[in-house]
Amino acid sequence: MRYQSVLTLAPLRISFIGGGTDINYFYRNNPGKVISASINKYVYVHIKNHDPLFQERYRISYSEVEHTQSRAEIKNQIIKSCLELLNLDEPLQISTSADLPTSSGLGSSSSFTVALLLALHQMEGRSVGPAQLAEEAAHVEISMLKSPIGKQDQYAAAFGGLNYYEFLSDDSVKIQSLFVPKSQTNFLLSNSLLLWTGETRSASKVLQDQEKNYNSNEVILNNLTKLVDEFKSTLLNKDRKLIEIGRIITSGWELKEKLSNLISTPQVKEIINEVKLQNCLGYKLLGAGSGGFVYALFNDSSKKYISKFPTRRSFIPELDNLGARVVSSN
Repeated sequence: MRYQSVLTLAPLRISFIGGGTDINYFYRNNPGKVISASINKYVYVHIKNHDPLFQERYRISYSEVEHTQSRAEIKNQIIKSCLELLNLDEPLQISTSADLPTSSGLGSSSSFTVALLLALHQMEGRSVGPAQLAEEAAHVEISMLKSPIGKQDQYAAAFGGLNYYEFLSDDSVKIQSLFVPKSQTNFLLSNSLLLWTGETRSASKVLQDQEKNYNSNEVILNNLTKLVDEFKSTLLNKDRKLIEIGRIITSGWELKEKLSNLISTPQVKEIINEVKLQNCLGYKLLGAGSGGFVYALFNDSSKKYISKFPTRRSFIPELDNLGARVVSSN
């Protein structure tokens, strides 16, 4: 059955530790490891058949609006590549929106790619699982578009939940759901706060600089994977302590900051200094670097701390366990 209209969504994510080890130039020589949580902030994609009475073949709306007569003319490279991958060239209206700004370190481009692929499959009446969605999205971004990014974001967007990912030399990915009691997961996230730097950035520039310095960075990345395993053990320990979780997150940030001079900015350092003054247990910049959101973990509910940062835009995340999904289709 082919549908006339489909609405999908895919969650954004918090990468607690291990970002950078999910890139192929590292994991093809050393297993990459990441722990991340999908959160209740989303990218939405709506697709509908475009009536032939319209003058254009494609009407596409994102931060820009495109009216094109052919697939080849589409400027949005993710949309163009997804259509090419699935060999679709039918008249369509495609629009997208998001709960948070793009280029904010929460994996929004991958969430968009996953949500778009899911919507296109659904339009064609095809059932598709999260593993296929994640791999197709990674193929689009990494192989087709040559983005120097890793594979964690596509998996977090497709699967949802709190997960341990291992990236292996044959490009396969092992996924372990971290079945931390719901009360403990909520406790971790309710003590978390994301503070907006007001800066968006190109992840590609930061990651290209990291790759250029790979020979000197390999030891740092290996040390990051060790911290991932320590974070996992601490999280699963029934006697887990937030102070230990915070220490590991901070240690991971201090390692990651050494990968490139482009990762941190004066604004990032200013926010980190502010959260440290509030007895923050752990902190890091989310994403590749140079802007986005600073993550902070406190020893009490973050609701008590929001007022401490009156000039900052911030929010307390909640866990999304469902991953990418179809909201409606008809």
